Amino acid sequence: MKSLFFLESYGFLPFRRKSKRGSKPHLTLRFNAGNITDIHIDSYRGYEQENYRYFNLITHAHSDHYGQNNMSNPFSLASIETADILSAISGKRFQGDIFSVGETFRLGDFKVKTYSTEHMFGSTAFLIKGECRILVTGDVKDYRKLPECDVLITEATYGNPDFIFEEEIDRLIECARNSTFGVYPVGKAQRTARILLENGFEVAGEERISELCRLFDIDVVEKGDVKLVSPRNLYSYKGNRYVLTAQKFYRFPRIVVSDHLDFNGILSMIEHCNPEHIIFYHGKPSENLIEQIDRDVSVLNELDVMSEFVG
Repeated sequence: MKSLFFLESYGFLPFRRKSKRGSKPHLTLRFNAGNITDIHIDSYRGYEQENYRYFNLITHAHSDHYGQNNMSNPFSLASIETADILSAISGKRFQGDIFSVGETFRLGDFKVKTYSTEHMFGSTAFLIKGECRILVTGDVKDYRKLPECDVLITEATYGNPDFIFEEEIDRLIECARNSTFGVYPVGKAQRTARILLENGFEVAGEERISELCRLFDIDVVEKGDVKLVSPRNLYSYKGNRYVLTAQKFYRFPRIVVSDHLDFNGILSMIEHCNPEHIIFYHGKPSENLIEQIDRDVSVLNELDVMSEFVG
């Protein structure tokens, strides 16, 4: 479904910004309320132009959502936690605007309300109120506090029916002692460390993991009952080794710990938010997923590729 449909039906134009190699991630929402306003979602920074303004919304700090590309961007917005993580990772000060998750603020002519998605520390969904209600979620672990909307712009990381799962937290605890867990260093490692600490384990971590744990006052030690490392470094360790993931491509034994909704969770989120139209802007929604959604659905590659320059 082309971008013009949204302009005619909902009062905004979603599009992919043209680049030398095709298009920039992920998408842009263009509004024309007096001055033209572009809201870039998890993307590279925009360009300042006459009679035009732009903002970059950063849903969370994972690298595939491009927050590090906006450290010096004064028109970027991120939660306090997201900005702190990005600064720790990049070694640069975040120069955009920051907010507490749950705040409401003005973004040009628009009112924006923020919600937690529980994907990681600081992960944020944005409800943009213009001619309609647009909810941009980023990655989602828990949808239950998200509001209803007219257009839902969301993820489909596990948008295939092969990914229906329950987390194995009990197994995580049972296998922890004297084990090494491969875990994504940003986000999942901090959640895992908290779970283990709450269950009486001393937790050690690689340098990056330990640094980010300390950022959120999560106590890690040099030598503990269990060690958290990046999955790519598991080969360097001996003994009991597991990967904490819902993905199925690792060679090590897997314990299902995920910070995303599974296939059924995506469907439940859609019913909860009750949109007229869904745009999947991140991940790979399967045909099976789209067929099960009794609403209008668009995927990112169906949106037009356009120049962001106006005039």
